[in-house]
Amino acid sequence: MTKIGSNNLLKGWLVIMPFIERLVNTMTPNRVLALCQLVAYKSLTKQELSDLLQPAHLNSSKEQFNNVFRFTKEGNIIEEDSVSGKVKLKVDKENVANPEAFRRIVSKLGLSNPNLMFYRFTSWYLMRGESIFAETSKDLAVAFNSEMQFGDDIPNKYNDTNINAWKKWACFLGYGFQHGGIVIPNTDVRLIDLIADSTLFKGEFIPFAEFMGWLASVSPELDGGELFNRNKGETILPSQHLSLGLSSGLRTLHDQGVIELHYQSDALDTWFLTRCNTHEIVMEVSEIKIGR
Repeated sequence: MTKIGSNNLLKGWLVIMPFIERLVNTMTPNRVLALCQLVAYKSLTKQELSDLLQPAHLNSSKEQFNNVFRFTKEGNIIEEDSVSGKVKLKVDKENVANPEAFRRIVSKLGLSNPNLMFYRFTSWYLMRGESIFAETSKDLAVAFNSEMQFGDDIPNKYNDTNINAWKKWACFLGYGFQHGGIVIPNTDVRLIDLIADSTLFKGEFIPFAEFMGWLASVSPELDGGELFNRNKGETILPSQHLSLGLSSGLRTLHDQGVIELHYQSDALDTWFLTRCNTHEIVMEVSEIKIGR
């Protein structure tokens, strides 16, 4: 089996999907990464891995380990040898060496499937704006399934259990942070990963429209991307207005010195962040500089 590295997402007909459709709370990023790192360290059987990661004297139930193992195996991150039963990685070891590398490879592999429910919900959620602050997981499930027109016969409808599990992965992958059980949309970590791999000219201002065109091409789940545009639901943003998540992410990176946002008053092409009267970039932006 050819292993999948950061620049080799597809091999022949195989589509890599590091998410199963029905996430549950026990399938956390830390547990999946711990399993992958143990497999990277030594090739063991499923039973041996279970004994090490979840010793029977601590917890006789194997449900937690089995859920994590199923997530990782069905996501094509690991595989079991049909003869020896040994578990092996299907990604390069460097991709599970630390949380940052793992985050980046999961994002790249996951986005190879544009119909994955995880990313459909992510785009929809980021588009939703400030209404998410008053919505429970059950409220979100009802709204998402209704707006996306999932009928009762669709097995992959999201429920509140799936959404609670989604929250852990969404935060890990850089779409926000949790506060009071709510994922506060902020894409700063996702943007940092994208910028690190980018060929954007750095050190000089470029038109913000050029930046947005690049962003749509490398991150289809964010504003302007194909996945984002197909999963808006009933939320409508005016042309060249950015979602709360992307606006917050850009402001965060501006404050950290990673980027610099600027508005030229006589600019012919103006874009609009979600308004924030307490920030120096209140709303309008016309150009951006990567690095300072």
